Amino acid sequence: MGLFFGGGYDKPGAGVDPNAPKKRGFFLYMELVTRKFGSFIKAGFLYSLCALPLLALIYVISVFVLQGPIYVIQSTALSIMQQNGVPEAEIPGQLGTITFSICSMAAVFFVTMWGAGPLSAGLSFVFRSFTREQPVWVWSDGKDKVKENLKQGFGVLIVDLLFFILVPFAVSFYYNLSQVAGMNLIGTLIVYVLILLMFIYTMMHPYIFQLMITFECHFKDLFKNALLLALGKLPVNVLLTAISLFLIVAPAGLGGVMGAMGLVLIGLTFGYIVLRYPMEFYAARVIQKTFLSDKSMVVKDNKAVEYEEDAQ
Repeated sequence: MGLFFGGGYDKPGAGVDPNAPKKRGFFLYMELVTRKFGSFIKAGFLYSLCALPLLALIYVISVFVLQGPIYVIQSTALSIMQQNGVPEAEIPGQLGTITFSICSMAAVFFVTMWGAGPLSAGLSFVFRSFTREQPVWVWSDGKDKVKENLKQGFGVLIVDLLFFILVPFAVSFYYNLSQVAGMNLIGTLIVYVLILLMFIYTMMHPYIFQLMITFECHFKDLFKNALLLALGKLPVNVLLTAISLFLIVAPAGLGGVMGAMGLVLIGLTFGYIVLRYPMEFYAARVIQKTFLSDKSMVVKDNKAVEYEEDAQ
């Protein structure tokens, strides 16, 4: 119990000097990360600890839904190993390591980039509080936001799981179709469209959870407004998402189980500072400027409705 109630998780973070000069953009991000580094570690650790069952589930699902990419990579690796004279006894182990690495990357990607349903609502609230430089109790306030957003959070998680299962199967199907004479163009085109769809869907997630904790939105409005914001701020969203995806894939270059384990350990501890928080930081600021700075409206059920912000 001391882990949750005796380690400072129920203490508010330090405030900010009201007379200090205001920083913006990247400089504000770096200042917040430096000043609240310990709080980021606490928030990331608690989120990862609670998300471990989902992480394991995504790993198992990945073994099945990513069979196509795994087979292609294993076949290429097998040819290279045979050309280099790798002993036959070592090949099965190395091929198994490839499966482990790919599935580990997929699990870390899902939990960090897409989220863990209602748990992500709690994490997004903590990150938003850091961004606004408002005091927050990492454990208790985060837990309250998880409870408040259980229904919509689980709804987002179900949609995420459907995307994660169906889109890779569709990509494999149309990739195989692109190898058939006469279907090359349409098969390849659909594969690229599906990959683009996944990328856009990934960009939407920080906005989905920031909207969820800031407004009383209907479920479909979360996705609609998140899509509009993701596309409306496309250049920065593409850059931040691409950097995070690269940082997830990069540790696999270390090779072997150590590389995959390094990805998991780093990604699920202080990795949130570089994988998730830049997008949450930007999304929170975009929503603040777009909807809240001038007491503007938010679209719900195709009607302009005055926003309802959380009581701080």
